Amino acid sequence: MSSKKRTLPRRTQEFDVSVPQSSVKKPPNRVSRIAQPIRKSSKPSGLFGENRRSRSMDRGLNLIVPGVSVPSTATKKSLNPRSSSATPQLRTPLRSVGLYANSGNTDIAPSTVERERFTAEGYKVFEYLAQAEIPELAQDFIERGTLRSMSMKQFLIIVAHLLRQIGGSRYKIGSNFIEDIMRAVTELQCPFTVNKSMLKTPSAPHSLGQITLMLTWLIQLAPHPPGASETEWAPTYMQAEEFPTADFTRFFFQSAIDSFHLWNLKREEEFGAKVDAMVDQLVACRTDGLTVSQVQQRTEQIKQQLDAFGTEQGTGQTRDHSLDGVQREVAERQREQHRLTEEVKQLTKELGKCEQQYHRRQKEYYECENAIRRLEQELASQQLTVEERDEIHRSMALTKNLITAKQNAVMRLQETSSDLQIQLSHLIKHKINGLSELNTQLHNWANALRPDIQFQPFDINCLLESQPAELAQALTMVERQLSVVFQQCRDLYRKFSEEKSLLESKLADALLILHPLEVRVTELKKRLEKLQKERDQITQALGELASRSNAAEAKREQEQELRRAIESTKEELARNKKAIEKLDHDKQQVMRDCLERCRVAQERKERKLAAFREYVESCEAIMEKVVDSLGAGPVQQ
Repeated sequence: MSSKKRTLPRRTQEFDVSVPQSSVKKPPNRVSRIAQPIRKSSKPSGLFGENRRSRSMDRGLNLIVPGVSVPSTATKKSLNPRSSSATPQLRTPLRSVGLYANSGNTDIAPSTVERERFTAEGYKVFEYLAQAEIPELAQDFIERGTLRSMSMKQFLIIVAHLLRQIGGSRYKIGSNFIEDIMRAVTELQCPFTVNKSMLKTPSAPHSLGQITLMLTWLIQLAPHPPGASETEWAPTYMQAEEFPTADFTRFFFQSAIDSFHLWNLKREEEFGAKVDAMVDQLVACRTDGLTVSQVQQRTEQIKQQLDAFGTEQGTGQTRDHSLDGVQREVAERQREQHRLTEEVKQLTKELGKCEQQYHRRQKEYYECENAIRRLEQELASQQLTVEERDEIHRSMALTKNLITAKQNAVMRLQETSSDLQIQLSHLIKHKINGLSELNTQLHNWANALRPDIQFQPFDINCLLESQPAELAQALTMVERQLSVVFQQCRDLYRKFSEEKSLLESKLADALLILHPLEVRVTELKKRLEKLQKERDQITQALGELASRSNAAEAKREQEQELRRAIESTKEELARNKKAIEKLDHDKQQVMRDCLERCRVAQERKERKLAAFREYVESCEAIMEKVVDSLGAGPVQQ
């Protein structure tokens, strides 16, 4: 073949003519909406036992498989049932998967551009066939690289190979190959319009483009050929924010493709294992090598530690540390407020940068659109060779891919900008709520401490819309006021502690005085018991003497002596009785005096302790309210 470039004339069918192609000459502005009659043909019946029927009967997906949901793109019919057969080329033009992102553009590409796109899609088909090495296909057919010379047998071989790669033995093509292909395409939810007339004549001009898109779509579903390199078949994945690395992005998409094939082959166990491996890999990338089960165990341990810490904190907190806890809570709230202010500043700067980047990329996008329009105008007014046409087609495909990437980047920037604005509004709302709660708690605290401590808090509500510097200055003033209040609280607590110590010392002195008195009373009781025993003994002796005096009348002298002894004893007993009565009277008087003094001291102590306990309990209630109110603030944030 000569290397000299030949300028090929443009065929009339390559011009953008919006009227249907027909062998009957019609005016260019005439569009018939009348259904074509059924033309009887003298030719024999079609290949593979297909009966003769009009094309109007084969338009659309006429096969509906029970239990299989058919996508709307494949089963959508025209509102006018007569227009589908009369004007088949006025139906909705097909679009490849890569062009769905631009579906919002209402400009319809001219027929020449559509035909060039179908040619580019055909190159992908032959690239796949060259690497798949299908033995049933002739090598010269693959080397020619054109689907116009494809026979029905070659088409069935290609489709059968692709369906076998996608679903294994799930999809089979038998003698009724058209119904089998329609059933498989419908079950796979093909996004393109495919009907029986296209499958009868796959290399015809009116069905070649749709058949090419269908084959390209099936190639995308099929796994990679064994001999294909990873760089040729690996798509250009966009790095998502949820994925930590580019390697994990490639692993995720490759695992998703493998999972789809496993699910399509109804291998549920392997499919579940593949999904679990993807989840474990994502969790390991985010948690430095931990699995899902390890993360769950670690979460349970942290929850248990948090519960134990909360229990210890609730039971072990004393009055001595309550004021220090309030101080730490106020300091943490101030640090949190400062951190949120810095985040608001940083987010504002990032939002400005994103807006500038968005405007710059939007300007580039408009420039690309203008360049594409100028290029289309130049293409419409020039004649090209085949090599130049292919080169321009490749450059146009690259430009379209670039425009799609730019549009996706613009959409992501818009989403990021809206998310940053929402975060900024949330931070402002949190700041206003936090300041309002802090102001309310300060005033409640001032009202609670007013009888003992004079505290007039600074009003923060007037600084809700102020700048961070003014707010920081106001919070510094509040911190100074709280420092003074805390010092007064410590002085008051010290004063109460001194009074408590004084009362305890007085109680100890009273107990020291009461103890000797109790010892003396015990000794007197013992002496009284001893005297009572002696009295009993003397009474028993008197009885014995009386019996002896009655029995021994002869011994009167001795009796008189005994009487005298008895009289002396009686006198002594009388004296003893008087002494005992005097001791009882003194004991009772001493006990009454001691008990009276103890009762007076005890009453005075109880009154002071009751007053002190009430005052301490009121202070504790006030401090608990302050701690609860300050602790509820971070939880709401």
